[in-house]
Amino acid sequence: MFSVSNNFLFTIALDCIQGYSFLEPFSIYLKKYFQANPKLGSRDRKNIRQLCYAWWRLGNAGKEHSNIERMAIALFISYNQVDGFSERIFKENQLLNSISLHPKLKWELLQQSFSLNLNILDAFPLCSLAESELLLDDFVYDGFLRRSLWIRINKKFENEVLAFYENEKVDFKIHPVSKLSLQLPDDFDVLNSEPYKKGWIEIQDLSSQLLGASYAIQKNEKWLDACAGSGGKSLQLLDMNIDIDLTVTDIRESILTNLHLRFKRNHIKQYKSDVVDWSIADNSSLQGVFKEYDAIIADVPCSGSGTWARTPEQKLCVDKEKIQSFSNLQYNITNNLVAALKKGCTLYYSTCSIYKQENSDVVNRLLNNNALELAEQKMISGIGSYADTMYFAKLIKQ
Repeated sequence: MFSVSNNFLFTIALDCIQGYSFLEPFSIYLKKYFQANPKLGSRDRKNIRQLCYAWWRLGNAGKEHSNIERMAIALFISYNQVDGFSERIFKENQLLNSISLHPKLKWELLQQSFSLNLNILDAFPLCSLAESELLLDDFVYDGFLRRSLWIRINKKFENEVLAFYENEKVDFKIHPVSKLSLQLPDDFDVLNSEPYKKGWIEIQDLSSQLLGASYAIQKNEKWLDACAGSGGKSLQLLDMNIDIDLTVTDIRESILTNLHLRFKRNHIKQYKSDVVDWSIADNSSLQGVFKEYDAIIADVPCSGSGTWARTPEQKLCVDKEKIQSFSNLQYNITNNLVAALKKGCTLYYSTCSIYKQENSDVVNRLLNNNALELAEQKMISGIGSYADTMYFAKLIKQ
């Protein structure tokens, strides 16, 4: 199909892919691979990384083609820059001139010009299980595009942050709706930047920020962030500068350690924390935190399918049983959380999944078995924003 030159890059990339066992994030595996092969230069490492991630983004599409052809197809759809790399790979003018097109247009070009039988839904697993509200084809095409690095500005330091990036000539964009959300190049070294070290900004995906903007908060309320992770949603909540009584919990002590470090960097001291497994109703560890809360954030563990544009290797290690397992876990967690919520108060349920079993099915099961009212539910789409896709539901206890 394609006239591919510099075939050694394809061979090395396929060697990386075939040696990967899915036991760790591919980014970590690839770093170890490069350390074990120090003769590969920085440019070769960059190009091999592009080839590998393009391959993962293709999912199971085009399996009737050879591995080399599939990698060329994947790279053409995923890559969008006319540079030395793309010029070497795609010498044919029609393809090189089309390299900056949207993945949907490139997909159609391959089918029309090369008579390829490619089904876009083969590029993403279990599409039949997706929420009906999601524009599925658009979501899958969008997943070929690399995600941006999104940060949230601590509103007390908005002027300082914008001045810093302008002075440093960093290529950033302010989101048109969420003015404290900045889009940065995905390779920007944000962790070593002055705004991050000083606590002026937090790394937080755009969709997560938009979800957090849905929280309704009043002074002196008791809030629980039940599956707090490293605390991104709690930090956004506290940035509203309204006095609340906040408790954060997670099943993992190590994750809460990261949360404490992030809170310390943001000079936050007034909060409670505990290690809790909310999926077990009679868990003795619940005794210290099982109180009546005015609001509960349940950003529950999930497949992460709405984020697989960042970690596309995950598309090849999921099945229906795994999705159902997450669904059962999510229900057990949130069903127990309902008992910790005051009447008339709100449970905010969210996932970064596109699958119905993890989203609306869980919510419907909660509604059927508890005195709850569904006030709102929606998909927060990252399509066109180089961001993740999330699900959100707002439930009121009756």
